[in-house]
Amino acid sequence: MSTIHGDQSSDLHSVSVPAPGEIVRVRQRFYLVEDVVRSKRKADSTIVQLSCIEDDAQGQPLEVLWERELDAEPFRGEQWSGLAKNGFDDPDLFASWFNTLKWNCITATDPNLFQSPFRAGIKLEAYQLEPLRKALRLPRVNLFIADDVGLGKTIEAGLIARELLLRKRVRDIVVSAPPSMLLQWKDELESRFGLTFEILDKDYVRRVRQERGFSVNPWSTHSRFLISHRLLIDEHYGAPLRDWLGTFRPAAMLILDEAHHAAPASGAKYAIDSKITRAVEDFAKRFEHRLFLSATPHNGHSNSFSRLLELLDPQRFCRGVAVEPAHRDEVVVRRLKEDIRAVGVEGFPQREVIQVDIHGLADDAPELVLMTLLNQYRDLRERRLQSHNRRQQAAAGLLITGLQQRLLSSIEAFARTLAVHRKTVQRQWDAAGSATSAPVARTLDLLADSVDCDDERAGLSEAELQAEEDAQFEAATAASAISANEMNATEQWRAEQTLLEKMTSIANSARGQADARVRKLFEWIDANMCPGFLNRSGTTRPVWNQTRLLIFTEYEDTKRYLVQQLTAAIARTDKAEVRIEVFHGPTPPEKREEIKRAFNAAPDKHPVRILVATDAAREGLNLQAHCWNLFHFDVPWNPSRMEQRNGRIDRKLQPRDKVRCHYFYYQQRPEDRILKVLVRKTQTIREELGSLSQVIDARLAATMKRGIRRDRIAEMESEIDKANIDPLHRQVMERELEAARQRQDGLRRQIDQLRTLAAKSQDSIGLNEELFQKAIGASLRLLNADPLKPAGETSHHVPRLTFPPLDQRQGADSSWASTMDSLRVPRERGQKPWDWRRESPVRPVVFQDPGEVTDEVVHLFLEHRIVQRLLGRFISQGFVYDDLSRACLVQTRDAIPRVLLTGRLALYGPGAARLHEELIVVSARWTDPATRRGTLELQSAAEHQKTLSLLDDAVGKSQRPMNKLAAKQLMESSAADVQQLQPLLNQRGLELQRIATEKLQQRAAEESAAMTGILRTQRSHIMAEIKKHAEQYSDPRQKTLDFGDDEAELRQLESNKRYWSKRLEMLDEELKTEPRRIKELYEIKATRLEPIGVIYLWPVTG
Repeated sequence: MSTIHGDQSSDLHSVSVPAPGEIVRVRQRFYLVEDVVRSKRKADSTIVQLSCIEDDAQGQPLEVLWERELDAEPFRGEQWSGLAKNGFDDPDLFASWFNTLKWNCITATDPNLFQSPFRAGIKLEAYQLEPLRKALRLPRVNLFIADDVGLGKTIEAGLIARELLLRKRVRDIVVSAPPSMLLQWKDELESRFGLTFEILDKDYVRRVRQERGFSVNPWSTHSRFLISHRLLIDEHYGAPLRDWLGTFRPAAMLILDEAHHAAPASGAKYAIDSKITRAVEDFAKRFEHRLFLSATPHNGHSNSFSRLLELLDPQRFCRGVAVEPAHRDEVVVRRLKEDIRAVGVEGFPQREVIQVDIHGLADDAPELVLMTLLNQYRDLRERRLQSHNRRQQAAAGLLITGLQQRLLSSIEAFARTLAVHRKTVQRQWDAAGSATSAPVARTLDLLADSVDCDDERAGLSEAELQAEEDAQFEAATAASAISANEMNATEQWRAEQTLLEKMTSIANSARGQADARVRKLFEWIDANMCPGFLNRSGTTRPVWNQTRLLIFTEYEDTKRYLVQQLTAAIARTDKAEVRIEVFHGPTPPEKREEIKRAFNAAPDKHPVRILVATDAAREGLNLQAHCWNLFHFDVPWNPSRMEQRNGRIDRKLQPRDKVRCHYFYYQQRPEDRILKVLVRKTQTIREELGSLSQVIDARLAATMKRGIRRDRIAEMESEIDKANIDPLHRQVMERELEAARQRQDGLRRQIDQLRTLAAKSQDSIGLNEELFQKAIGASLRLLNADPLKPAGETSHHVPRLTFPPLDQRQGADSSWASTMDSLRVPRERGQKPWDWRRESPVRPVVFQDPGEVTDEVVHLFLEHRIVQRLLGRFISQGFVYDDLSRACLVQTRDAIPRVLLTGRLALYGPGAARLHEELIVVSARWTDPATRRGTLELQSAAEHQKTLSLLDDAVGKSQRPMNKLAAKQLMESSAADVQQLQPLLNQRGLELQRIATEKLQQRAAEESAAMTGILRTQRSHIMAEIKKHAEQYSDPRQKTLDFGDDEAELRQLESNKRYWSKRLEMLDEELKTEPRRIKELYEIKATRLEPIGVIYLWPVTG
């Protein structure tokens, strides 16, 4: 059995044009015929669509005019006679080639065998394999990874993407994420999975249009893209994406990070589709595969969650229809960090929240006096505005809340904003009675909130953001300004002006001084980071130890104030000019990466010690490598923001067992009681509510909307403490989401099962560190390069090796320079390439995860760029047929000479995807042909297993010089040996082909039947929902009772009802097409058994 061409049994020589399912040779390569388009005119050529089946071009499409191709011919059978024609190969070289082939074998017969975890540069955690296990059981990979923050959802998504790429089930990938996360995604996918992505933004579009012309569709210029959520819904980017995708793009995958943004917005009774909901729906349905990622996928609305799941998988879920638990469990993965830690998984630190008390201040301390005056100012304005309309009162409330938040952040932030307010008040008073119009009303969202890290304004410069904030304060001030027509207007204006003047005078006097929090911060730095820092009389420069500190603040003004205070205070310390870095919204992407690398570098390698960050850094920035201390200089009123700040250091790969998160508490300022209870609530939410936090955030926002009022302190404390999810919403979320979560007992069983599967998969591909390193060494020898050389160990005792400079070899290909660049630290902004290469030497390499976040070494793994180039030679067509004899002779200490013949069985599906492949080995006891009676005979199962063990042992050791007479004798015998063993290998191949075919057919039948059941269940649920609504709203007055006058929610309900009817029609068609489509995925188009090599095991004794 050399080759089986689909269902064809006729002689290919008699067929001038091939048929679909045949294997042909075109342009020196082997291809699977996908389709044949015959011309109606005899004079025209036949169009043949092909997919390559060779290792170094697997799945690449080709379309040819068959009759016009010079070398197009049907495949004439495998050339087994070509084995051992040129002598024996070097054992190490042969073993490296053989292992490389084995490491690339893929099968769809067993969904529990996977490769990507062993081809990635990660420390493999068993729990992270669950999303991959579920994905491989799905004919169309629609999966929701709803794991907790910090569990590694990016890693889990990367494992799935890499596995599907290996199996040729995916060709194109689009990742959409918040803007602040794009660089994190790009770095993780490249450094851990060898996947290069382009960030599609205006710079990329401009660059490709300059290179390829204005008419080029940027989406067609690469196969893997990252794009922000904001740009995804921008028609300048969305329209070309739709053109590229078409109505449906096979083998395309969408990965949607922070997928909860796509869920409909919460209404009072019914969630309403947002702009991003509709945009994601339009794009998602065009991708064959979809991965959604979110730690907080449920907002408390059942119809919002079902809508989000429908975006993921419209065949399992339908908007407004209750989520079926069995269908949810098939596509949702849900684990919490506390549960993972509780079952014994290491690498997650304990968090200690530390309150830094400030007391004993003088009564005239600016922080205390200003807050008292601000409260008086609020009372004065509220009395004046009692008779005004709601809009004016709301604007006035937001204005005071904004001033209060900035005062709680810093006097500097308060002073600058107060100046804007006072200037506007004066301008409005001066313009009273004139024709001057008030400022145009605009959004006032920045009054009581800072810019969110996902806000498009997060990237504005300080001046631009300041102008936007000032404009909003001006508008709010104008909306609540005193009118000259008001009773006692002049007296009221003067009273307010008196308070404004007092606050301005005190704030301007204090804004440049170190407040009590800064002084406490200095004391902490002196005690923990730079002993002697506060001793101003010393003659020697205080020296910094290796402790690092992360400081967060909400506002740019406070950030600037902090940096000024710290810079002045540390001026006389060692290397003061390089000790502080700043990370905020305007920080360019390249600079952000520089800061991250510097802060994560070992303290003895980089001098930075303090990072001052605004909330632009609270997502997408991992800073845990050498930092376990964090200060909240101000406390955000949104607990989720505080939690995200803490998550920068409280995450996996934190080397310390405990992280410390500090906040300040003024005992003499009543408002701080509310900040204290907010901190406590953040901890409660994390421990008790987990992903349900966003529902609580909305309730706390309502409590804090009017600011902190001294006459309501106790009442607000109680409201915040008691803020919880109402029983109905909690029940909905528990039923629809948390029921999918694996609790601790189930999690233990799951992890044990995943460990077993991982061990089975690793045994199947046979990859280990020793063989991998030997394969790299063999490839280096082929290049006549120096070998890898030991270079000590990492801090976690992982062996380091020096990599040879392949680009500096005599006669080296110039392209090696860019390949070697992957072993250098990333280039800094503005650094010239030649300066970078001179100043950044090639880093040492390691062959296992270093166990820490570090840039000091490079983890080499199978998909790393340089490894792919080195091992790629082993699977290149030229190497296999020209450089290798595909025969190997090794010595063993066993007394019996043995011979093995190896081949590779491959079953090809649509697009030449390898549905199944495995290396087949048959073995026999070798005897001299001169004395051999008959032909070689297969060994027993026990002897065969012993032969394989002897082979594994022999190729792992250095070989003695071979007896030339024995080598000559075996070479002369090789042709006859191959000829005698080939029928036995063919027979074994036929049996394995039958087994694999049965397994594929079984998967096809089970999955198509499951899809039929899913679609029928959805149909019955929709019909039940339609009936329920018809009965519930048979009386139109019931809608009024349920929805009141909220027309938007009513429109959403009616839209859903119209969709249910439309969906029922679609289901009738899908019941015909979807089961058939699943079966076609497993349909075998062609089978091939190709020769790999002949191996002799010769006794050392001769």
